Amino acid sequence: MTRMPSLRDLKSLAARRVIRLLPQRVQLATLYRQINGVAPDLRTPQLLSERILHRIFFDRDPQLHTFCDKIAAKQWIAGRIGPDRTPRTLAVADSLAALRAQSLPDRWMLKASHGSGWYQLVESTAETLNTTVIEHTQKWLCTDYADSFQEWGYRNLPRRLLAEELLSCAGRQCTEISAFCFRGQVRGIRVYRPGYARSILLAGQQDRPRTKECFLTEAFQPLPIVRPQHDHCPELGTADPHLLEPFLELARELSSTTPFLRVDGYISEGGVLVGELTPYPGAGIWLRMPRPWDAWFGAFWD
Repeated sequence: MTRMPSLRDLKSLAARRVIRLLPQRVQLATLYRQINGVAPDLRTPQLLSERILHRIFFDRDPQLHTFCDKIAAKQWIAGRIGPDRTPRTLAVADSLAALRAQSLPDRWMLKASHGSGWYQLVESTAETLNTTVIEHTQKWLCTDYADSFQEWGYRNLPRRLLAEELLSCAGRQCTEISAFCFRGQVRGIRVYRPGYARSILLAGQQDRPRTKECFLTEAFQPLPIVRPQHDHCPELGTADPHLLEPFLELARELSSTTPFLRVDGYISEGGVLVGELTPYPGAGIWLRMPRPWDAWFGAFWD
């Protein structure tokens, strides 16, 4: 039986429709207020989330295009820190059919090069892909990711698909790392395990597993940062510093040319690898750091 929408649902839908009629900058500021409970200060931004939103509106550094394009970013990373520092690219194409026509292993990661969060674990190249996955892929190729939240670095990027090696560690999903970097200095580390195994949830799947995470200082001491959208998991902070420190060295080098960059990577069987460069975490809107820590990180952005 179909559930009738509640009054709250109807009010929320009406509010979203009204927001879409506003200028884009006002839309994002309004959405920020809805999610975070306060309006962003964009004249004198102090919080990390505000500074990310300010970057979206005003920063036009061409380097942002490089960071956001997964293929260009890999080439840039290789030039800065050498080859073989990112997951191996198996193939690149402008359509799913062209990608799958190439020689690929049984299991690999499908990604769109021009967006964030667009990826899918492919279990077998020989099998027919789930129709939902095909629909998602077609939507990726028809979409300019910048249209969602006006993140300028994604605007007009070439729309390509890539097949990437599937990483593992001792036969299990890799632990992932994010280094929050400011002009080549690491000020915080996020260690986490995505709850959804880096794949698109299929239609009808209601219970999305939550990501487990913890935050550390650059000296690998725990930070008491708990975010409502994820599960705080202090035991992840016991990762061997001998594994983390090589990644931080890479992150320092890659972030030295920009005021802020989140460098994302993996602890894999082959060692630490850089996965992506993220200049707009959560578009600022969904960062959802506790306000004191949002301000603490923001103070490092010069």
